[in-house]
Parts: sequence; C-alpha cells; structure tokens
Amino acid sequence: MVSIKQVDAHLDQPIDADAPPTIYGVPLKPEYSNAALNLSVDFIKQQCALLNMHLFWHPITVSSVFTCGLVYLATQSHFPGSANHVSGWLYQYLLMNKKELVTCVLVWAISASTFITLLSKITEMVFKRKSKLILDTNGQIIYGVDLKNLARGEKQDKTLLDNTQIIVYRDTPIAVVSVLENKPLSKKDSLVMGVSTIGCRRVYLKSGILEDLIDWALIRTKNHQKEHPQFKHGESMKLLVDVYSFETYTKKTLAKKGFSMIESYKLPENKFLAGMFGIKKELWGIQFHFEPKKN
Repeated sequence: MVSIKQVDAHLDQPIDADAPPTIYGVPLKPEYSNAALNLSVDFIKQQCALLNMHLFWHPITVSSVFTCGLVYLATQSHFPGSANHVSGWLYQYLLMNKKELVTCVLVWAISASTFITLLSKITEMVFKRKSKLILDTNGQIIYGVDLKNLARGEKQDKTLLDNTQIIVYRDTPIAVVSVLENKPLSKKDSLVMGVSTIGCRRVYLKSGILEDLIDWALIRTKNHQKEHPQFKHGESMKLLVDVYSFETYTKKTLAKKGFSMIESYKLPENKFLAGMFGIKKELWGIQFHFEPKKN
C-alpha cells in the first residue's frame, strides 16, 4: 500500500513567511500522521528543556555552585591582617587576591557547567524513554491509532481521529491536542476523558493557542458524550490532564480555565529528581456539564 504524502511540521526550520497567513484546525488525517507524531515528541523535548532550566536555577544547584567557589577561595586566598574597618579589610583582600578572584569566577563557571551537564544526562534518560514509547507504538499510545498505518491510508476508527485536533498555521502544523476516553473511570452518568498530548511549537506557546487547545478538549469531551449512546447526554463530565510540577505556564493556564489539582505525587520515573529536587507529577482536572437544549 502506497504511503500518503505527508504535510511536514518543519520543526527544524522557521515557518514559511511566504505562505498564506491562515490558521485553522483539522482532525487527525492520513497526511498529518508524521506531523502529529513529530509534534508530540517535540513537546516532550520541550518538557526536558524546561526541566533542565528549572534544575539549573534550583536553590540546591545554585548553592552547590556557589559553595565550590567559596571552598576554592577559602583554601587559596591570602587573608590580610587586622584593619580598622570592614571596608578596609575587604579592600586589602581584593588587592591581595585579584588572581584568585578571577579564578573563582572560572570555578563557578566550570562547576555550573558540570552540574547542568550531569543533571541534563539524567533528565534526558527520563524523557527519552517517553519519546521511545511514542515512537515504538507509532503514536498509538497517545492517539489511539497507529499513525504508520494511518499514513498508509488504512481505515481507522473515525471517533479516534476526531479526538485529535491539529492547528495549522501558514500551511505548517504547529500545535496538536488529543483526548482519549478513560474507560476504567467512565460510567454511564459520568464520562471521564484524559488529555493524552497537548502543546505547540515553543515560539507560539504564549500566543493563546494553549488556551484554545484546552477549550477544544472540553468541547470534544462534550461531543464524545453526545456521540456515544452509553452515556447520558447532559450528565457530568470530567477532563483530566497530567502535568509536571515545573510546568508553571501550563498550570497557570489550566487554573484560568477552571481546572484544579486533584493529586500530586513524586516523579515515578526517577527517584533522584523526585527526592533531591522535589520534582512531581500532578493530575489536574475539571468537572463540568452542558445542559441539553430544551425543545
């Protein structure tokens, strides 16, 4: 079976400025299979970069780097004798240790580089496993469909395809959100859906697209309830989202949309990051319902 020509997400290059400045949303289609897969993996890379930044400015990292410099100065400095004032003592110290102070700055730089390199190796292992799981299942774990088969034009469950929304700007996919029914938690009078992936290219993150993706997920949850007769239309619905404790902007956006944190637990993928730096995973959710139209 011949593969369908794919729409490239162009994640390694800027958006084509010559393309028409149109923006629209489409469900998961065969021609967007590779874009959906690549975007979801790119979101994981963004999370990894965000965690690295969080760890770099964490008080433990900053204090450790600062301590390395102080230890160097304590062992290598020349200390002046008595002085009439503290300012006088400091002035003498600066004059006597010009070389040592310059070297201390280098010690801080080397220490910071070493710490962030070691920590980034740890975070890379955590998120590499997540990316590998998505790639090994051809996206089925988050989209509910095998994207490789979809790209070949094989028929897929339309409901699952409609559970994904891809945002296209200037003919380039830039964002995606997908929801899946949480079957173990769903009941006849209480549909529970979970956001399996959500995000956009980093440059557009604070443009309002994230809010639009969340709105779409809420509306799609309502439509899913309406489309499936086993659920009573107009009854309670829940939408759940997993986030990391360091995803500050995402959590602020969820709070603005009425979500609240349901549960917080230590990062299960890595005990070191969880214990030393307090990294957690958080489950956010919202319960809502739409009143059916009255005749």
